[in-house]
Amino acid sequence: MLFNIKWFFISLSTIVILLTISSQTFPTSLVNVPLDHWSYKFIERLQAKGILGEFLNESKPYSRGKVSEMIIHTLRLLEDGKIHLTDVDIDLLEEMKKEFAQELAGHGQLGIQGHKHTIDWSSGEKAIIFRLGFAQDGSFSKSDIILTSTLNTTFYGDISKNVSFYNYSKASYEIGGEQPIWAGLDPRYVRYPWRGLSDSYIVFGGPWGDIQVGKDTVIWGPGYHGVIGLAGVDPTFSLIRFRTQVWKLNFTSLSGFLRDDLTKEYRSDVPKKYLSAHRFEITPYPGICIAWQEAYVYAEELHIELLNPIMPYQMAEDYLGDIGNNTMEGDIVITLIPNTKLYSALFLDDFHTDISPFKYPGFGWAILNGIMVADPFGIENIDVILEYARVEPWTYTHKGTRQNPPIPTAYKHFNEPLGHWIGPNADDLFTQIGYQINKSLRGNVSYNRIRNGEIGGNMYDVADYNDEKKFLEGIVEVQNIFDTGLKYIVFDKFEISTNYKHIRTKNKQNEET
Repeated sequence: MLFNIKWFFISLSTIVILLTISSQTFPTSLVNVPLDHWSYKFIERLQAKGILGEFLNESKPYSRGKVSEMIIHTLRLLEDGKIHLTDVDIDLLEEMKKEFAQELAGHGQLGIQGHKHTIDWSSGEKAIIFRLGFAQDGSFSKSDIILTSTLNTTFYGDISKNVSFYNYSKASYEIGGEQPIWAGLDPRYVRYPWRGLSDSYIVFGGPWGDIQVGKDTVIWGPGYHGVIGLAGVDPTFSLIRFRTQVWKLNFTSLSGFLRDDLTKEYRSDVPKKYLSAHRFEITPYPGICIAWQEAYVYAEELHIELLNPIMPYQMAEDYLGDIGNNTMEGDIVITLIPNTKLYSALFLDDFHTDISPFKYPGFGWAILNGIMVADPFGIENIDVILEYARVEPWTYTHKGTRQNPPIPTAYKHFNEPLGHWIGPNADDLFTQIGYQINKSLRGNVSYNRIRNGEIGGNMYDVADYNDEKKFLEGIVEVQNIFDTGLKYIVFDKFEISTNYKHIRTKNKQNEET
């Protein structure tokens, strides 16, 4: 009962405050666009071309209503002759109009013939869409062949102008291999070779913003090949997310419910683990977006102080004591240079003002810098990306794992970091050239070098604070990955993709070989 009273109190207080301070009218469709949707790559390209300078927020996923606003903004600039798009860009923009025809109609863009789905129904402000899908994946290597068949359903719609829902469910069956290849879940909790997952949520919206309740993904911070702040993980986790916009400020707050399976050495599974996070983004001038965020991972019981969406978590920790792992990030995105998107992020884990971040093991941090160039040297329909990420030793870990039984406060969900997927004591150099041959066919060539250091590179490891840390200390595993691929969209939701990946590994799993 105490938990229910706490939760009701903070939820009610939050809504009352935001009803008072916010007057922004949000788009009608509140359903989020899945992060694997092709439109995100096109949006990134439009951002690099300087077209979406007012839409640089890196709090993803975007809602369908927000994407429809981006489409309308692009169409108006195109009609006024203020921007140049290639023929392929225009074809992709037409596909975007078909994909978001229902949302565009809500903005007065009528007469657009949208894509057809298995079930399409609408009446006034109510709409229901249902899709049935199937995917067949194959992984072929010298040592094994793994085939994964997946049946999925997508069911979403709008109950009213202010209430939307979404459900995506999939069941996969794997043939070949000895262990599940899916990331995130501990093999003990997978009914191998079967795996079933579902993302499902309801969104309540109004002039004050929207509140989402359910299970969904989240990515905060810039990055094409990974983010250092708050990354989408598989499987996703349950959350309560609030979003609002006041003037040029976007604000997002969430409470997440995580899982953490500790190592077998401890023989302890602790199901109660929580994430409190908020992110502020401001666009002082079109083409510049500056953001700051905090994320706090703690366990055992919920605290009202950490459910408060505008409470600085450092102040909450000073009041509550060191009950969890406090992190923060600052990042910036700039698109003022023609056809160029620059982005940079700095992540701080257990920040200390009086200790060297390069020597003290208890001061974790990570950096990420990247550049995306659209149509370099005037070569149309080409995108070039160069990105570098570095995560210091013992970043994302926390000293709570030393207790007996340990408290699961590391910055992770199951075995996956909530930050960059390379984990601590590692860096990642990534470059990619993408060519959009036409609206249906895209090719990519990429090179990726990943280095993982042995000491301080384990998510369950904790630093000895009496020693000095060294980046990439111990045996270093190095992977060089060359990847090339093609994706062809036959029609609407039916696509075929193939890629070839060559991986050279030195000191695999930190073993001297």
